[in-house]
Amino acid sequence: MSLEDSNFENILDSSEKPEIFDEPKNLNTKTCTEFPNDAYKDLMLLVTKYKINNKGGNEIIRFFNKHSNLTESPLPKNIEQGRVFMNNMKFSNLEFSKVLITKYEDKDYFLYYQNLIQCIKNILTVPDITQNFALSYKNYEYNRESIYSEQNTGKWWKTTQESLPTGSKLLSIILYSDATTTDTLGKSQLHPIYITLGNIPIWCRNKQDAKQLLGYLPILEAANKDLVHDTFHKSLRHLLEPIILLKDGIDLFINNENTWFYPRVSTIIADWPEAASFCLVYKSSNSNLSCHSCLVKRENLANIDLSVNDVILRTHDEMRKHFENDTQRSVCIESVHNFFWDLPNINIYLATVPDRMHHLDLGLFRYQIIFTCPIKSNCTFFVQVLYNFVQNMYGICSGVYFMMTFYIYLLRELYRIRLNLYRI
Repeated sequence: MSLEDSNFENILDSSEKPEIFDEPKNLNTKTCTEFPNDAYKDLMLLVTKYKINNKGGNEIIRFFNKHSNLTESPLPKNIEQGRVFMNNMKFSNLEFSKVLITKYEDKDYFLYYQNLIQCIKNILTVPDITQNFALSYKNYEYNRESIYSEQNTGKWWKTTQESLPTGSKLLSIILYSDATTTDTLGKSQLHPIYITLGNIPIWCRNKQDAKQLLGYLPILEAANKDLVHDTFHKSLRHLLEPIILLKDGIDLFINNENTWFYPRVSTIIADWPEAASFCLVYKSSNSNLSCHSCLVKRENLANIDLSVNDVILRTHDEMRKHFENDTQRSVCIESVHNFFWDLPNINIYLATVPDRMHHLDLGLFRYQIIFTCPIKSNCTFFVQVLYNFVQNMYGICSGVYFMMTFYIYLLRELYRIRLNLYRI
C-alpha cells in the first residue's frame, strides 16, 4: 500500500506522541541551497506534490520514526518545520536540478533547470491544449493576400515541416527570457527562462498552464564580456541539449494517440538587450550595426527610402564565416561561438522578437500609430478614421488581438500611400 493511499489515523492512534529524535545535523535556519538529506527532500516532495496537509504529513513522520529503528531521524520534527526550511531555502522548487556552468573568482555559477522534454509533457497534460493542438501547416488567403494568424500559418512552419521526415509533425518551441531579481533565490539576480509551444492557439497559449519554467540562468557580472557571453550560451546549450540528442524525434501523446514529433525552437521572446545576448551582437545602440536582425548601418535604420536589396539580413552561415575568419568586428558580433548556429531550422537573428510588455503594454504600439500619421490631413479617409478610432479606444481596449488586428489594417493601407510624406 502506497503512502498516498494510507490512512495514518487508522494505523496509529492520533493521541500517540511522535518519537523524539535529535534534529538532522545539517539543519539550520540560515539560507541554504540543499536539503539536509535525501529522506528529508523526498518527504517534502511527497507533501508538496500530493498537497498533503500538516496533519497528514505529521502522521507520515510519526509512522517513519516508529518503524525505522534509527537513533537519529533524518526527517523534520513536523511538517511545519519542513515548510519553514523550504521557505528559507535559496531554491525551493524540488523538481529542479542544478549543474555547474562556470567558476569565476572562486565562486561557482550554477544553472537550475528542469528537463525540457518533461516540461513539454507537463504542458500536454492540459485537455484544452491537446484538443486544440496544431499538427500541420495551414495556408489562408484573402483577395490573393496571405493571412497570418497562428504560428502554423507562417512561412517558417511550412519550410521546417517540409524538412522533416515523412509522417512526422513539427513541435514548435517558444522560449521567453527576462532577467530579473527574484525572491525565490534570496533576492538574487537570476535569469528565468520559460517555455511554451507554438502549436498551441494564441487564445490558449497565454494561459498560465500553457507555460513552464524551464530554468534559471546564472548571471555573471565580470569585466571579461567573452566569459559572460560564453556562460550564457553554455547554459542555453545545457537547457536545449535534449533537442540535439533527439535525432529520431519523440513520440508524444496527443488526442488519445501517439504522434511523432521533431522539436524545433521557433521563437525567442526577449527585450532588446537580451535579444543581443541570444544573437551575440553588440548591445550598444551606438554600434555601427546595432540591429541584431540585419546589417543596415545605424544611420540608415530610419531611412524609409531603402529598397529591399539594401536590407541585408543576418544569417548563420555569414556570421559563422566572419567568426571563423576573425572578422567579427566588421559585422559587430561577439568573439564567442553562438550555440544557435548548431541548432536546425532556426535563424536566431530573425527568431528573437520583442515581448508584449515592451511592444504593446508600455505604449510602443500607440507611439507607432502616432509616429506613422503625424500629418493627419494628408492621410486617406480610411487612415484618418482608423487613427482617430485608435486614439479614442486605446485606453479602453488594450488587448493584443484588438491592437494587432487594427495595426495590420493600418500597415496595409499605409503601404498604398507615400510614406515619405511622414518622414521626420
